Amino acid sequence: MIQNTKDAFTLIEALVSVAITAIGFAGVIALVSTSNTVMSNAIDREKLKLQNTEIMEVLNGDQSNIMEYNGKDLSNCSSITTNTGKENQLVRLQNWCNKIKGEVGEKRTADKRIIRVEKKLVQGSYVYIVSLELSGKSDKSVFMKRVMYAQ
Repeated sequence: MIQNTKDAFTLIEALVSVAITAIGFAGVIALVSTSNTVMSNAIDREKLKLQNTEIMEVLNGDQSNIMEYNGKDLSNCSSITTNTGKENQLVRLQNWCNKIKGEVGEKRTADKRIIRVEKKLVQGSYVYIVSLELSGKSDKSVFMKRVMYAQ
C-alpha cells in the first residue's frame, strides 16, 4: 500500500474554508450596504439643513417683507403666490421650492415644507420668530427656529 506523504488539504477542509470565507464576504457586503444607506440619509439631511440655513439668512436680510413668507408651503412650486408687488419674494420662494425638489425629490404625502413667521412683543421690543420645517426622502425632518429682532 502506497501512502501519500504530501501535506495537503482534504476536500472537506477546502469546502469549510470556502464557506467561512463566503460568510465573511456576506458580512462585509451587508456592512457596505448599510453604510451606503446611512450615508445617503445623512447627505439628504445635510442638503435640507443647508436649504434651511439659506432661507433663514434671506429672511433675516428681507425683514421689511418677512411676513410675506409666513405660511408658505414649498411643496408645489406652481401654486406659490404672493401679494401684488412682491415679485422678488415670489421668485425666491419658487427658487427654494425648485431647489428642494431637485435635491430631495418630489413631495410625498407625509413631507412638510413650510415657513412660519410670527411677530411678537418681547420685553418692549418686537421680534420675529421664524420656523422652518423641511422633510425629504428619508422620512426625517429638519426643523429650524430662529428669533430675529424686528427692525
